[in-house]
Amino acid sequence: MKSLRRWLGLWWISWFGIIGGFLMVGIGEFRHESPTASHCSIVLMAVTFLLWTVFFIAEYRARKRIEGEANVTVVVDLLTMTGTFLAVFTVLGIGFFVVVAPRIP
Repeated sequence: MKSLRRWLGLWWISWFGIIGGFLMVGIGEFRHESPTASHCSIVLMAVTFLLWTVFFIAEYRARKRIEGEANVTVVVDLLTMTGTFLAVFTVLGIGFFVVVAPRIP
């Protein structure tokens, strides 16, 4: 169980790296894109940032309300699944900035 908690902790901390990489690539590529691509990039960055903000607010509120070991397990599993979905969405956003956005006329 300790090993699983360590891996989950590392996975959760890596989300900050994914978010930072997303913002770094998104802002860096924004300057070199066409007007159409830059509008898409702004929308993607705003939506992703909003989703992560909502996630962290929900996580704070959920952790505040939990009591007992069973509830902790359910909340941790739910937060891990949701955070993993957001991390994959964010990595796909990085792919958009690198591969798709430069090709939009």
